[in-house]
Amino acid sequence: MSRQKPRFVSRYFIKMLLSYGVVIIIALGLVFAFTTSRVVRTLTEKESRVDREIVQQVRAYSDGTYKTVQGIFSRLYMPLSYYDNYSIVDYLNPRKLETLDRKAKRGVISSYLQDICAANAFISDIFIVDYGDRDVFFFSSVAGRDTSLDYDFYGRDLPGGPVDNKIRCVPNHIPEYINVSSVNDYAVISYCIYLFDENAVRFNRPLGYIVVNVWADHFKEAYQNADSLNGTLFVVDGDGMTLFDSSGAMAGTPFDGSRFGIADLDAAASNRDWVVNMLRSERTGYRFMNVVSRAVIRREADAIRRSLYGVLVVCIALAMVISMVSAQLFSRRIEQLVRKMRALEHGEFDGYPAAAANDEIGYLEQSFNNMITSLDKHIQTAYVYQLKSKTAELKALQAQINPHFLFNTLESIRVNALINKDAETAKMIHILGNLFRWNIKTRGMFVELHEEIEYASAFVELEKIRYADAFDVVMDVPQRLMTLGVPRFILQPLVENAIKHGQMGVSEGGVITIGAEEREDGTLVISVADNGRGMDAETVRHIEARLDQPEAEAEPGDQTSIGLSNVHQRLRILFGEPYGLKIESEPGVRTVIRIVMPARRKEELERYVQSDHRG
Repeated sequence: MSRQKPRFVSRYFIKMLLSYGVVIIIALGLVFAFTTSRVVRTLTEKESRVDREIVQQVRAYSDGTYKTVQGIFSRLYMPLSYYDNYSIVDYLNPRKLETLDRKAKRGVISSYLQDICAANAFISDIFIVDYGDRDVFFFSSVAGRDTSLDYDFYGRDLPGGPVDNKIRCVPNHIPEYINVSSVNDYAVISYCIYLFDENAVRFNRPLGYIVVNVWADHFKEAYQNADSLNGTLFVVDGDGMTLFDSSGAMAGTPFDGSRFGIADLDAAASNRDWVVNMLRSERTGYRFMNVVSRAVIRREADAIRRSLYGVLVVCIALAMVISMVSAQLFSRRIEQLVRKMRALEHGEFDGYPAAAANDEIGYLEQSFNNMITSLDKHIQTAYVYQLKSKTAELKALQAQINPHFLFNTLESIRVNALINKDAETAKMIHILGNLFRWNIKTRGMFVELHEEIEYASAFVELEKIRYADAFDVVMDVPQRLMTLGVPRFILQPLVENAIKHGQMGVSEGGVITIGAEEREDGTLVISVADNGRGMDAETVRHIEARLDQPEAEAEPGDQTSIGLSNVHQRLRILFGEPYGLKIESEPGVRTVIRIVMPARRKEELERYVQSDHRG
């Protein structure tokens, strides 16, 4: 019959592959999700950190610029050594320089303004309006740029309120006072202040004013060396006007924060769609803000995510290939193990090589091989045991009902029949019939102790009639031991030996004692003792040596019967060492033969001999 290949091996391969795949996908998926989330968070933090650094740089640059402008305004009141220790304001004060002609005055002021422009690249134009001489002193760092002759510099006040000595700022604008025919196409931020007599107490009669125009986009200088600027940078003054917008969309207009999710400029913060970094200058009151759309960060994250997708796909593909190879190797080895099991089902015990791998499956293979070896040994042992048991049982029956025994028994019946007529003969025939019925009806390997004692007692009844009550039998067996199990036909051969050999030559006063005890180690000891002639130590050793030779024939004149060897061998086959018969004897005093075996009930003994407990 052909063997069907077990399908569950293929299912095992699929299960292993699916398990590997699920674990790999989940693990790599979690790693991917964690990595991308970490990347987005890192990019956001990095962007926020870079933008904050740029905002700080712009604020520092703006504060420096403003400080420079303040310094320019302050130095107008300082005496200049190279101008005869007169300040620029002194040149505007008619009370101090009444004799100075206008040409010299223009030369000094124009030269001074030129020096300021040359020293500060962020200044596009600078001019001073002199109310006294109604003159304008103008200098621009842009060639061809000049003031308009039609502009009234004297009839207009500076923007921002009343006349005082405070600096004013005019946000991004294209000045009207620049001649349209000259260069006039870029916006400036104007810083201006009224000029007064240095000893003035009341600031209501200015000598004139000064205007410093700086490039509206001069804030770029603060971050032009930065690696990158994502988003839009804003500089907003205290009135909410946009001084600078890196995108150029809002410069010179009120700042509109609603498009960035900013309701209050003072509380500007990052939100769901925008990353906002804002700092405020204590010096100028300006707010410096960088606004970056999170979509920009997500685009960068998506680029990294796409790269990770590629790596993830490669890793999954590689892991699945490795998993397939690994699962195939494992399933193939398990399939080999299943084939061994299938072969064992068909009774094949040979041809199993040792496990090649020193791992868990190799351990299973080696354990299976060991199990097969043990099972084969057990089957062989059980088979041999059955043969020996049948042979021993047959010999026991032969020993119990041998021709000599039948001859002597029938002779006793004949003699008693002649002497006692019917009664004695009937009794002996009845006992003999019970013995034959016992041999016929008793089945199984084990019986209870009381059954074995009943059989031996029936045998003793016959023997007492035969020997004319030359001996007595004493039973010393506790009632609690009567239900323990013993092998069949182990007590009668010992009683027969005690009668035949122990009571040989004794006409009366013979005593045979049958006893039993259970020791603390779980051993049952059944003893048959007689007060006959006994044996010397050499004879005992000879008999014990003969007990271990079940196949040997009895020697002529041997003192022991084949029944003792039969009982000893069966005990050894059933229970192994150290169980069996133990013989003690003293010449002219007594002989004791003990049966040593496990103390268990009949059912327990049947299970016991099928287990690994016996040797």
